[in-house]
Amino acid sequence: MTTAKQQVHVTLDTTITEDGHTQKESVRVMGEVMGLGMKRMITFTEINDQDESIDTVMMLSDDKVTLKRTGAIQMSQQFIESKKTESHYQHPLMRFRIETYTDTIEYSYKESDAALSLTMRYRTVIDGEGERTHTLNLQIKGESDA
Repeated sequence: MTTAKQQVHVTLDTTITEDGHTQKESVRVMGEVMGLGMKRMITFTEINDQDESIDTVMMLSDDKVTLKRTGAIQMSQQFIESKKTESHYQHPLMRFRIETYTDTIEYSYKESDAALSLTMRYRTVIDGEGERTHTLNLQIKGESDA
């Protein structure tokens, strides 16, 4: 086992449903993974529709996922299965308070080929108004496996 950084292909798909309307987003970029055992840190940079960079760091362990984004937006959010957490989302035009209720976290990692799979289902309430249902699906594969 090693803690060395490894280049990986990152696929991040999110689905958000609110009031019967569904929004889907997909990110496909190169990133890095490092860690030991089931503790992994994934880093990658995406470019939004306004051509701005957003750096993402995801820290994964058996019982918790931490998501931190910096750049065009700022946020740090924790997901703990069957728990409520609170965070803030900072956009250039406004700041939101987010309550997150994590329903499920399914996570697996295969050291031999740096194959990682993470699926989370959670609900959010932004600034105390309306509940949104989210599904986040993260897949990473080692550079030679994609």
